[in-house]
Amino acid sequence: MALLRGAAAAVGVVGGLAVFNRALAKVGEPARIGGEERRYYWRGWKLAYRVAGEVGAPPVLLVHGVYAGASSYEFRKNFLELSKDFRVYALDLLGCGLSERPRRSYGSEDVSAQVEDFARQEIGAAANLIASSLSAALVVPAAIRSPRLFRKLVLICPTGLGSLDRPSGGLGDAIYGLFRTPILGDSLYNAIVSRRGIRYYLGGMAYHNPNLLTEHTIEDYYRTSHQPGARYFPAAFVSGKLNLGLSDLWSRVPHKSLIAWGQEARTPPVSQAHRFTRTNPRAELKVFRDAALLPHDERAETFNAETKKFFLAGVRR
Repeated sequence: MALLRGAAAAVGVVGGLAVFNRALAKVGEPARIGGEERRYYWRGWKLAYRVAGEVGAPPVLLVHGVYAGASSYEFRKNFLELSKDFRVYALDLLGCGLSERPRRSYGSEDVSAQVEDFARQEIGAAANLIASSLSAALVVPAAIRSPRLFRKLVLICPTGLGSLDRPSGGLGDAIYGLFRTPILGDSLYNAIVSRRGIRYYLGGMAYHNPNLLTEHTIEDYYRTSHQPGARYFPAAFVSGKLNLGLSDLWSRVPHKSLIAWGQEARTPPVSQAHRFTRTNPRAELKVFRDAALLPHDERAETFNAETKKFFLAGVRR
């Protein structure tokens, strides 16, 4: 009898979780940042991107970071401003934003392959590249394999030299397996991307200025993170499947690079920024005061000005 009662209780819990998960399956559309919305088919999957700026202007490709609720919305304060001088492309990676979110395995190579193929097939000219956080590390192999696709790089708080630079191992495999289970995985993910969870991440790690963390911002990230299939890509991140070490790669990047870092960033801390300039003489560092992991958001005006100056240096106008 005790066994039957336990089984019944377990079934009740699973049923309750399933109902809870269905209630959170979709809560409105992801936020948009302006420009013209387009689609790019990458290896059979549909990727969304937005483009703005004059045709023929120097191209700039924006690649958002990797976290729950990630999308090109991260560049909402940069996209249109940069488009005054450039032809700007803001890509939603597979599994994020308005792109398809298939139930598949994701690895570190996926991001570099998407960026490389998009730059070659959709932009078709040497593009300046801006990438954020983990994505800033994941685009490095693309820059090494296909250096002619890119002109200059701006990497915002990149990982790979001291953080998120080791394979996930057995524990990561177990975590990844949990996230991919139909009901329990949904429940674990929904707990992480609750409004409280999003506030904790953005307020505790991403932002330094709490006044920028508005209810509107939290709601935008909440909607994006609750799209159908949105958990599979972040699950790979949480379990370490996207980790990539740059110790043997970064020195091989031939492009002039600007390493942008928020002075108040903690994970990764600004102390790691100097590793990028020490190991590659083509890199220079710009530290933004009163900002953490998102200096392009918290110090948008300064970031946009510094980025334009860096990209346009040496360009005849």
